Amino acid sequence: MTSNTAPDPPPNLLHVQFKNPEYLSYLSHLHIVQPDPSHPAPDPAHPLTESNVMSYFATSPFFDRRSNNEQIRMQNIANGLAPGMGMGARQEETELRRFTGLEYVLVHARPPACFVVQKRWRSSPSEATPLAAYYIINDSIYQAPDLYSVLATRLQSTVYGLKSSLSTQRRARPSFDPRRGHHGRFIVPDPAPTTTSTANPTNSHQTDTHDDTALEEEADDDDEIDFEDVAAQPTVPVAKRARFD
Repeated sequence: MTSNTAPDPPPNLLHVQFKNPEYLSYLSHLHIVQPDPSHPAPDPAHPLTESNVMSYFATSPFFDRRSNNEQIRMQNIANGLAPGMGMGARQEETELRRFTGLEYVLVHARPPACFVVQKRWRSSPSEATPLAAYYIINDSIYQAPDLYSVLATRLQSTVYGLKSSLSTQRRARPSFDPRRGHHGRFIVPDPAPTTTSTANPTNSHQTDTHDDTALEEEADDDDEIDFEDVAAQPTVPVAKRARFD
């Protein structure tokens, strides 16, 4: 029964960090058992040198098995040379000039900390086009990003920063009213708390008694008010008009 699910896309090698501790341990043991008199003894903690860095790079997912380097490695194994003990990087580069196609070449070496490997397409013994670059730092292999990836990442970071700052400014911008125009939001301070004074109870009682007496006097004055007689008010004379029959 066949599955209709689509295969997973290949991983983005720009996000891959590769390190092979087993092969590094093998190289350390190999230099102890079979030391190379033409090269100084490497550090057991960092055994990479110019003579074995390409064999270490061949174990990474960045290496293409269809390259000319793989053909040379297979020939060395057929001749009885153990991996890591074949020809050095410079000798391998000279050997690759006889082929055309995909190849990997060591272009910079500062053992044991830093190596740079370049991926090329060779069309003639004197002409090769660079395709990608890889760097090995402290036994870890990375792919160098291309110019398009660098610019795209920088532009995305710039646009995100601008969008965040504009959103912050939009929330803090002043309001607009057709009558008043643009106006800001002012914070009104809280009213001052009212203080209650504690008066003397005796004085308070006297004040209440005085107020009650004043209210009673006003009520008596209201009772003595004389109301005018409405009937006694003068009447307004009515003007008479002449009538002609």
